[in-house]
Amino acid sequence: MEPQLVTDPIALRDLTARLSRAARIALDTEAASFHRYTDRVYLVQVSSDHETALIDPLTLPDLSPLGELLANERLEVVFHDADYDLRVLDRDYGFRARHVFDTRIAAQLLGEPAVGLAALLEKHFGVVLDKKLQRADWSARPLTPEMIAYAAADTMYLPKLRDQMADRLKAAGRIAWAEEEFRHLEAVRWTGSPTEDSWLRLKGAKVLPRRSQAVLRALHQWREQTARALDRAPFRVVQNEALLAVARAVPRGQVELLAVRGLPPSLARRYGAQLLAAVEMGLADPLDGLPVPPRGSRVRPDAAQEARLERLKALRNQRASDLGLEPGVLCPNGALQAVARVAPPTVAELEGIEELRRWQIAALGPAAILAAAAEPAAAQ
Repeated sequence: MEPQLVTDPIALRDLTARLSRAARIALDTEAASFHRYTDRVYLVQVSSDHETALIDPLTLPDLSPLGELLANERLEVVFHDADYDLRVLDRDYGFRARHVFDTRIAAQLLGEPAVGLAALLEKHFGVVLDKKLQRADWSARPLTPEMIAYAAADTMYLPKLRDQMADRLKAAGRIAWAEEEFRHLEAVRWTGSPTEDSWLRLKGAKVLPRRSQAVLRALHQWREQTARALDRAPFRVVQNEALLAVARAVPRGQVELLAVRGLPPSLARRYGAQLLAAVEMGLADPLDGLPVPPRGSRVRPDAAQEARLERLKALRNQRASDLGLEPGVLCPNGALQAVARVAPPTVAELEGIEELRRWQIAALGPAAILAAAAEPAAAQ
């Protein structure tokens, strides 16, 4: 069946009424952060076992029927890599799914060698997605037939993939693992990244001389303002590496700007006056108002903590090998570091470590974790 393109409120109401009678639906979103300065949801794909629809937020001022559908605790919502979708739905609409199944997490817990949706669809259904559309501009209208087909495939096969994954998880005794992960996903909320001093997050910014840092800050501010005015992703105005190259060189005129290695001559000619004005602004800024990049603020673990971490990693790596899982899937290093830091003497304290899931404790073995986290004399 051809996917339905939903562009009016009546069609949306009819669609969500039909979907509310299903046991589960699959959902995905498309944004355009690769193309636009202001990111938002530009398309929502939804499938049941019987139909697939593409909901166009650009033509629908009110998506509340979709939000009501997601809030239905009886209805399971199947995603592939739900984290980002759940965050942007919360950011743009305040929508929250109450009953989640994530096929990417399921694939990871089953030890699948490739967990991307394209790889799983090709392996399990022989469906090959057109890779050239992976970074399509979903803000563009009208949607081409190829874009519609590509977007529909993102959810069309998810209900069947979900069933295969759920059956295998049950057979492997890992369905409880997945369910615990899904419950954590249901609590995911949008957390915007801080914009103040975001220039410091550019790779290489923290090691620049202080005056070049001031120039970089001014260049970064100019790029943000330009990208916002053009509604274009900032890297599509000038890439980070080029900004850093200009900040390092501190050119004072067009000839010096054209000579900056790492800045394409076409950009030097197109934005030459603005770039040079930003350089002058950075040179005029007082350095005492420039933030000092934090260095060495992390407390290094002592030798005993390092030794605990190495024992925990050895335990994790061996159990991961036995279970056919990637070590980071079984238990990420951050969780092991928390255990090494706390060095819990009891199972109750082990279970109180926020970074650690209950299923991970069970899979690694609570006694084995406590022994690895204890000092050697206590572990004997």
